[in-house]
Amino acid sequence: MKHLQYRWKSRLSFALFVSIVLSILMVTLELTLWAEQINHEGYSHGDEEEPSIPSVMIYILPFVKEIVLIGVPMLLTLVWVTLVRTIKVDQSNK
Repeated sequence: MKHLQYRWKSRLSFALFVSIVLSILMVTLELTLWAEQINHEGYSHGDEEEPSIPSVMIYILPFVKEIVLIGVPMLLTLVWVTLVRTIKVDQSNK
């Protein structure tokens, strides 16, 4: 419980700041010509032809999506925490 209360205001404000910045970036991405073209063309789900990917990939691709959407932010966070810790250790040794 002590760890949760340690500098909670600064940690919460940092998380909110990152969340707001990412939300603003996503909204501006939605307003680009690229997103407008995708919305205009759409995506058809019921083509008459067989899918051009192997059937094994149907089971593998969802896991790749999970790894990318969960793993990349996790790795970025771990790199950030490691950098902050090394900077703090370097500053405390001086």
